[in-house]
Amino acid sequence: MLNNAQMYQSKPIDFIERNDIKAFLALLRDWMAIFMIAAFSIWINNIFVYLISVWAIGLFQFAIGEGLVHEATHNNLFQRKIWNEKLEFLYAFPVFRTVATYRKHHLPHHNYFGSDKDYIPKYYEMLGLYKPNKNLLFVLFIKPIMGFGVYLFFEDSYLHMKELDWRPFKSSFKIVLFWFVVVLSFFLSGHIQILLLYWFVPLLWCYSCYSCWSEVHEHFNTVSGTRSNLNSIINLLTHNTGYHYLHHLYPTIPWYKLPESHQVLCPESSDISYGLFDIYRQLSRS
Repeated sequence: MLNNAQMYQSKPIDFIERNDIKAFLALLRDWMAIFMIAAFSIWINNIFVYLISVWAIGLFQFAIGEGLVHEATHNNLFQRKIWNEKLEFLYAFPVFRTVATYRKHHLPHHNYFGSDKDYIPKYYEMLGLYKPNKNLLFVLFIKPIMGFGVYLFFEDSYLHMKELDWRPFKSSFKIVLFWFVVVLSFFLSGHIQILLLYWFVPLLWCYSCYSCWSEVHEHFNTVSGTRSNLNSIINLLTHNTGYHYLHHLYPTIPWYKLPESHQVLCPESSDISYGLFDIYRQLSRS
C-alpha cells in the first residue's frame, strides 16, 4: 500500500516496466493449469466434471489468448521488444492469432475509440445490444452459450487470418506449421480426441463466451466510456484484464502493475464493478 506522499509523487512512468520472469511465470501458470485440469477430468471420466473442466480451461485460454496476447500487443509482456512477437507460438498461435494481426485489429480501438475505425460499435451491433427492446439476459448469456459465441469466434478468427501475410515462410506459414505439428503429434500418439475435447471444445465454446462477455463489460452502457472490473479473483485468473479504464489511459503499464497504479492514477473512476451481479446491474440500467 502506498502512503499519501508516494501517491502524490507517483506518475504513470513510475509503473512502466517489463519483466521477463513474470511473463514466463504467467505463461507457465496458465499452461500448467490447463494440463492439470484436463488430466484430472480424464482421470475422473465423468461428464459433469468434464463440463466444469472445459469452462475452467476456457478461462485459462482466455487468460493466455486475451490477457497475455494483449500484453504482447502493447509490448508489455517481455522486456525485449522483439520477444513479444518471436515467442507468439506460446500464446497467440494456440488461439489462431498472431501478435501482428491482433495489434492491427486492436490499436484502432485505442486510437479511434468509438469511431468507425473502432471494432467495438460494430461488435455491439452484431450482438444486438443496440436494439431498443432487447432482452439483455438472452443477448449476453443465453445466446453466446447456445452457440452464437462460436460464430463470433469464427468471425474474429476470419478477420485475423485475413490479415496474415500469406507469402512463403511469413506469418501464415508459421501458424499453419504450428498447428500441423500439434495435430500430427496428437494423431500419431493416438490422442487426437484429447486435443478435440480439451482444447477445441473449450476454445470454441467457452473461450468465445468469455471473450464476448469481456468485450461487452468493458464499454457497454458506461458513463466514462470504459468500465473496470475490480473483482480480485477474476483479475488473479486473467492477469488483471479487469483494470480496463486504467489500461486505456496508460496502455504501456504492464498487467502486474495495474492494481497498484490504479490506486494512484485513477482511484475514483466512474465506471467500476466488483462482480457478476454488479456488472449486470450496470449493463441493464436505463
